[in-house]
Amino acid sequence: MNQDGFNCFMYMIEQGDTLYSISRRYNVPLALILRANPYADIYNLQRGDEICIPDMNTRPPVGIMPYVVQDGDSLGSVMYESGIGLDDVLNNNNPNEIMLAPGSTLYVPSYGEDI
Repeated sequence: MNQDGFNCFMYMIEQGDTLYSISRRYNVPLALILRANPYADIYNLQRGDEICIPDMNTRPPVGIMPYVVQDGDSLGSVMYESGIGLDDVLNNNNPNEIMLAPGSTLYVPSYGEDI
């Protein structure tokens, strides 16, 4: 278990891997992979290096928090800053009412202070 309370599995870097491609392959927010691997040289991943991939099914959110959309926010930036995935946004908001206008509110899961 890492410091954020997620169980991890070790992943061995393969030729051509990027943290972004790994995050998409395992449906784990890139921000969580970065937090789970604070000492990894993310700009110089080498084939054979091992990193921790958080298991998203091992830690439920502690609550749902409102996120007030700021000027310049995109859905991607909100998900990155909150350390969540698209499923989290869709499960906690009415998809027909999601607006990214400054001042509008999205509801996002909170996994505690360190997420």
